[in-house]
Amino acid sequence: MPPTLPPGVALGPTTPGRGRSVIATRAYDPGATIATFDGPTVAIPESSHLERACSHCLRVKPSSPSTGSSAAPRSIRACTKCRTAHYCSTACQKADWDLAHGRGECKAMRRARAFAAATLPADAPKYLPTTVRALVQVLVRPEMAAAVAEMEGHPEKQRGRESKVWFDIQLQARGSLHYVGREESEENIDEVAGIVCKLMVNSFTMRDTDLDESGLYTNAALAMINHSCVPNAFVDFVGRTAILHAKRAIKEGEEIEISYIENTNPRSQRQQALTQYHFTCACPRCKDNLDAYQICQRYPHLELNTFSIAPDLERLRNPFPYRHPALSKPFQKMADEIDASCSVSLVGTSMAERSKEIPRRWKACAQLRKAEAYAVDPLRRVFSEASVYFLELGNIKYSLALTCFTLLNSDPFRDPEPFAPQRLKDMFMVTKVLSLTATAPFPSSVGSGETAAFTASISEVLDGMKQITVCHTMLKIILHYGEMAHSKEWSLFQHASDLLTEVESLPGRETENVLVDAFTKNPNGQGEEYFFKTTVLEPLQKLAEFALEIMNAEFGT
Repeated sequence: MPPTLPPGVALGPTTPGRGRSVIATRAYDPGATIATFDGPTVAIPESSHLERACSHCLRVKPSSPSTGSSAAPRSIRACTKCRTAHYCSTACQKADWDLAHGRGECKAMRRARAFAAATLPADAPKYLPTTVRALVQVLVRPEMAAAVAEMEGHPEKQRGRESKVWFDIQLQARGSLHYVGREESEENIDEVAGIVCKLMVNSFTMRDTDLDESGLYTNAALAMINHSCVPNAFVDFVGRTAILHAKRAIKEGEEIEISYIENTNPRSQRQQALTQYHFTCACPRCKDNLDAYQICQRYPHLELNTFSIAPDLERLRNPFPYRHPALSKPFQKMADEIDASCSVSLVGTSMAERSKEIPRRWKACAQLRKAEAYAVDPLRRVFSEASVYFLELGNIKYSLALTCFTLLNSDPFRDPEPFAPQRLKDMFMVTKVLSLTATAPFPSSVGSGETAAFTASISEVLDGMKQITVCHTMLKIILHYGEMAHSKEWSLFQHASDLLTEVESLPGRETENVLVDAFTKNPNGQGEEYFFKTTVLEPLQKLAEFALEIMNAEFGT
């Protein structure tokens, strides 16, 4: 029997190659909440985050105080028995104890800690890998058998993949059986390996690197929604609940589709990422190898951007002159080939490694730069990597200029819906930096010569900006779209709300507050458009204009 679907969606027809489908039971506007999914089979934080995340509600204790947030840091305490799972409250600890921790998971974690202490170096992790912990939770909760039985895992196809994949699956099965104290017989290993396959195919990664949140979520009902690289919906997570949002308008009876992967990656990467699901995507993006600009042009609600940081609708509809190379198949093939040499993540690498790799990637993107294809990977990603690199070096001005560039020249084409989470994240990053520097000077100029000249020029732009008014306006936009992008429980929404309260309470800003409120209520008014263009957009564009010069000066042409 199929899993029970929540209100808002229903089981649709079965189609060859795609299996079951989920359809909308009524019409939905862009950004609307379609349905919420509760009662997951598994919902756990990433094991590397166990000391910072509540193992039940999954809320994360910030690694450092969040700028603009007045909330007190969340206290996380370890289970006194296993010292591995952590909880934010007695209520969460009791709920998790009744759910799985007290039914065998705690004992498995104690065994894992004891094994690691006896056999591994002192600084080695002493926790179960995330996937093994997920298996343990399924094994100690017999009531999950029915939900797991409804999942498709394609174990026969997993066996047919390279031998290392199947070996890893069996290793996870053996590990979970060992730690829950069950016999490691061939029969048990095969049974649990089948569960591993089902979790691989049906689990969602709850990852937000910007907010340092990560975890694993499995829900049999949610997993019935099919994939597309041009989805009409997307999923966010609030604790143990998954929220399904409309990416565009959806008609009653229309199939709901989400992306299982990062759908803006080049086609070759998307196809590789989808191999674990054992189907070939035939969506328009894959069939015709469309790039970000072509997908943007097809988005049916570009007019929503009149209230956004990218209100120039003509630029979104026609980003390049007719027959620009970025709209040709040979160009896409070339972009895919470049990306293949730049696809390895730089997250967690040393500053020395990044100081060598970012210049190499920047030079590799020469043809993409020539085409001004800033929303196409890997060029888009290089800007992001460089922004983080400069931020960690302490060169906030460079990082600010690059983020402004991405905000204006990449984000709107990569995610044409103005409520896209990444667009709001980049806006909030700019807002935080500007709010800090509006009342206190930037750190002194970094370096000398060309670097000092750039930082001095950026300082001149900042001195001429009404920084608090820019922050105020962008915070209004962020909060307007926050629920459409995620929910009011989203930590970014809460931080933005706190920061807006601070800004609106500043004395002597009565006139500016009236102007911002007027723009928020009527962004298409003649006076309101002029205010936004001259006070907000043009200063951000001036900051963004430094980006290419900075990249060429630092990393070569």
